Amino acid sequence: MTNWIVEWSLPLGLAAISCYGMIVLLLSRGGELAVDVPNHRSMHDSPVPRTGGWALLLGCALAVSIAPPALSPPVLAAFGGLLLISVIDDFRHVSAAIRFPVHVAAVALIILALPGQLSWWWYPLLLLAGVWMVNLYNFMDGLDGLAGSMAAIGFATLGLLCLLRGEWGLAGFCGIIVVAALVFLRFNWPPASIFLGDAGSTSLGLAAVAVSLFGWRSGAFGLLAPMVVFAPFWVDATFTLVRRMLARQRWWEAHREHLYQRSALRIGVRRTLHRRISVMVVASLVALGMGLAGLA
Repeated sequence: MTNWIVEWSLPLGLAAISCYGMIVLLLSRGGELAVDVPNHRSMHDSPVPRTGGWALLLGCALAVSIAPPALSPPVLAAFGGLLLISVIDDFRHVSAAIRFPVHVAAVALIILALPGQLSWWWYPLLLLAGVWMVNLYNFMDGLDGLAGSMAAIGFATLGLLCLLRGEWGLAGFCGIIVVAALVFLRFNWPPASIFLGDAGSTSLGLAAVAVSLFGWRSGAFGLLAPMVVFAPFWVDATFTLVRRMLARQRWWEAHREHLYQRSALRIGVRRTLHRRISVMVVASLVALGMGLAGLA
């Protein structure tokens, strides 16, 4: 454990410093870059830069570049392709017909990079679940502090399970995401001065897919653990999608009918965020307990 702290102290510190510095730089640029202008679906009242994800990803990328284990080319290609289309989407809307194939390709690359062989039926199942995870993280990024809190709590839980199982490299990668997410939350806490944007939200979704699958294949935890950890996100997003489909609404279009959005409109952003964080903590404790007991 001591060696792990020594090896990962520099990457973790670099993630924090570079993420913080980049956010300060982006905020100093003000409205010169991508800005989220309020509309009838928004939960905010004034324009806010949606470039926070760029800073978070820069911090993670610099930290990963000097981390002890190197990421495989397929994994790097998956994140690179997804980041490219998402950054473009932050500047101008990219249609689902273009974004969806990129999401599928990114998740497919992660699955193909997994060690060992899987039964054939795992591949379509994991692909479907992975693409949904990438998109639901984007769907749930509509409230100050929500996506950042899920990243900090969720990856901290999976990282701890990896540490307990001796998966040091995967635990380090989780730590990088946690550190960057906490720095981002410093500026995204309500009232937020910067948003995550599509680049940040979709990349965090893909990171959740990658950590979940590699952790499962390495034996650090079962697939049930990340399912429980990220349940506060996928339950809300899935329930909302199914309800909109049954009501024959245009479910693929942006809206503010998620359970967290309805709660924010009713009791306010801060109270909703605090309640959601409480649920995240409970879900993570349950997943941690199940993992320690060998049940997940």
